[in-house]
Amino acid sequence: MTTARKLLTALSVATLISLLGMGSPLLAEDLSDNETCLECHADEPRAAPDNPDMPRIHNEDGSFTVEDHEMWSCIDCHDMITEIPHPEGVDGQAVNCENCHEGTPTME
Repeated sequence: MTTARKLLTALSVATLISLLGMGSPLLAEDLSDNETCLECHADEPRAAPDNPDMPRIHNEDGSFTVEDHEMWSCIDCHDMITEIPHPEGVDGQAVNCENCHEGTPTME
């Protein structure tokens, strides 16, 4: 069997396994594309921050109340999201504004 035929056979088997859901997908989801996130989260309400001193970044419909954030992807702030489906418990983790800001912004 030639090397090219062996490679084609291996790729065919990997594709079949992936299509049957028996393995990890051959291509990972693009988490930097907000549309990937919105496939599942578009209809979810965006709650105000638990801390009343923090500014609200999203309106309930998911749009931004602070236009400066519109150019960023979801995972720029929600950096704890690294895969789909998300591991248990990741939904309750808070965004760390200090990844970009010198201090946590407040409602001043």
